[in-house]
Amino acid sequence: MYSQNEATPLPPINPSRIEEQGVSIRDYLDLLFEGRKTIFIALISVLFITSIYLVLAPRTYKADALLRIDKNKALLSATLRSDANQAPAEADSPRAQREVEILRSRSVLGKVVEDLNLMVEASPSYFPVIGEMLARRHDVHDGVADAWWGFSSWAWGGEKIKVANFTVPDRYLDKEFTLEALDSGRFRLLGPKGQELAEGRIGESVTADIGESIPVAIKLDAFEAHPGTHFEVVRKTSLAAIETLQKAFAVKEVSKDTDILSVELKGSDPEQLAKSVNNIANIYVNATVNWESAEAGQKLAFLESQLPVVKERLEKAEQGLSAFRQQHGAVDISAEAEILLKQAAEMETMGIQLKQKYDEQSQRLESAHPDMVATNTQIKRINGKLGALEKRIKDLPRTQQSVVSLSRDVQVNTELYTSLLNSAQEQRIAAAGSLGNSRIVDFAVTPEKPYWPKPGLMLAIASLLGLSLGSALIFMRHSLQRHDNYPALLEYQVGLPLFAAIPHSKKQRKLGRLINGGRERQAGILVSQDPLDISVESLRGLRTTLEATLASSESKVIMVSSPAPSMGKSFVSTNLAALLASIKKRVLIIDADMRNGRLHETFAVDKQPGLSDLLAGRATLGEVIVSLPDIGIDLIPRGSMVLNPSELLVLGQLEETLEQLKSFYNHVVIDSPPILGATDAAIMGKHADATFLVVKEGRYTAQELEVSFRRFQQVGIKPNGFIINDMKEGSSYYPYYGYAYNRSDMEPKNDSMLMAGYQAVGDWLGKRQAPDYLPVLEPIEETEDKVQA
Repeated sequence: MYSQNEATPLPPINPSRIEEQGVSIRDYLDLLFEGRKTIFIALISVLFITSIYLVLAPRTYKADALLRIDKNKALLSATLRSDANQAPAEADSPRAQREVEILRSRSVLGKVVEDLNLMVEASPSYFPVIGEMLARRHDVHDGVADAWWGFSSWAWGGEKIKVANFTVPDRYLDKEFTLEALDSGRFRLLGPKGQELAEGRIGESVTADIGESIPVAIKLDAFEAHPGTHFEVVRKTSLAAIETLQKAFAVKEVSKDTDILSVELKGSDPEQLAKSVNNIANIYVNATVNWESAEAGQKLAFLESQLPVVKERLEKAEQGLSAFRQQHGAVDISAEAEILLKQAAEMETMGIQLKQKYDEQSQRLESAHPDMVATNTQIKRINGKLGALEKRIKDLPRTQQSVVSLSRDVQVNTELYTSLLNSAQEQRIAAAGSLGNSRIVDFAVTPEKPYWPKPGLMLAIASLLGLSLGSALIFMRHSLQRHDNYPALLEYQVGLPLFAAIPHSKKQRKLGRLINGGRERQAGILVSQDPLDISVESLRGLRTTLEATLASSESKVIMVSSPAPSMGKSFVSTNLAALLASIKKRVLIIDADMRNGRLHETFAVDKQPGLSDLLAGRATLGEVIVSLPDIGIDLIPRGSMVLNPSELLVLGQLEETLEQLKSFYNHVVIDSPPILGATDAAIMGKHADATFLVVKEGRYTAQELEVSFRRFQQVGIKPNGFIINDMKEGSSYYPYYGYAYNRSDMEPKNDSMLMAGYQAVGDWLGKRQAPDYLPVLEPIEETEDKVQA
């Protein structure tokens, strides 16, 4: 029985300091740099999908026009309302928001649908997926494109169709009909089920009876296509066409309080868009003109109805005053009476104008409207003042009272009649020359470039999305991995020291693929293939530590195990054995995994006879040892397959076998099975001088390592420490392994240049060296830790 070496005690670790160790920005940057391939693939994938969309997506155009909305103009003259007493009218405020809703109303858009026949939609039938893109790339000036690959029923570019009229029964609304081009300007109409309905010619109205009360009728104004090309024609309801137009139509104020509206329409036909926008603008402006003219005509009719009444009252007042003067002669009016006459005439004129205003408002407004209430209040106030003046007039002499009253009637009716005549004339002019409240500032023009898609914007968004998606995948993968990011914390939790942290090796990954594929028939270990690899440098550090730790033992048996499979224990054991042999040590490596051992594949030898045959007594020690002179070590493969390897280890004189091997070899490296999967490692660990657990970054947890440690303790074994294998860039220990040889430094220099350098130095020192004295440089095959044989 050989005693187990105790692990070197570590200084106590402060848990609080470990817990304070958080994730820094450098850790995130290292993690992103490690996953740069994932980010690159995500970026290229998103850009590729976006590029396909940019190529295949249908082009959307936008046509726009500008409208100016003026404040409401007063069509009635100020003679009908008192400038000092009128309340602010609702129409005096900016009307932009109200006009937006008017522009989007069915009364405006419905007229556009009827004028431009937007209820009928006709378009060529394109080849699926790529047909529209190919047709878009065809130059329309070259005429109609020829059919590709013989598909003459599809449109390939340059086709044109203009439907003048298309009517169908109500049950066939929104149903798809087909037009097939024939020769000599003729066409064939097919029904929704593909049945032939009628044939016709361009410019002629064609009808087809389909058993309904209303036949199908169609008339084409233009039709250009190769014979056999199909077109899809659909008749929509007026409401559906208006709703479609409303979805593509947008009205917005250019900036706040400017009363400048931008009218925009989006679609696939540039010429149709420009026509539609201009039609919408013209219909809206004409509608506002008609509304203003109708309002002016309504006011003019009211004024003309009042003129005969006022004229009749004026004539009666003049006749009454003339008869009074003939009867009583000329009567002088005192100054006081003249003042009262003037004030009374003004008050009565204002009262009559307010009553006319009230009558005119009553035709448009309710009695509870604020304008109606304000006008009624003004009338009551004027009547009160007029009543006070009449009391003062009654205090005058009777003759003067009569003269003042008659003169007031004549003056009031004269002023009122004159005001009505002027207002009527103004309304006639306003009705004849009304321009409305809207003006077209800019008409829509046919757009030359599509509004959507925008390649620059979409590629920028796709780049950001690809980078974000790739980064998210990296962080998600990192969060789902089973690992502890801080090895010092792992040492504290488990109680085992960390002996080595081996970085990831791309060369070892390639070697593993060759071995798994059966294509490597040479010693496929990293030390012999790439001695300058960064992983080999870390293994040299492990070798140095082992030499110092096991220096007191006469013979060293090193067992390498792991908590679970695929941790890299075979990689560590084989390369560690080769490095020990490189410093003139006699080293034997034993493949003790008699279930799934694969060291024979790594070294390209036969697996039997091996350890199982030796322990079972079917082979001698000399028969199972395989010499590997290229690497400088000996190997005992796993041997034949056995069903009870643990019993074989107990009964097969393992202790005596190791005693014999230790008398000849300086180091015996045992590649054992995983400790959590089998008890073989616990049995062999009793005869080992040093035991190490290999864990792979991203494949272990502190709990697994702690359970493995306790499993060894249960049989009286204390592992010396653990080794972290395959550490990726961005790991907590990885930055310490950035120092390594550059291959450019290891290449032999030009002899002529070196000789010239030595000669220059010799001349400067006065000691000319002979050419035979110059050293001969040989390629370095190993680092300073390896001793050449």
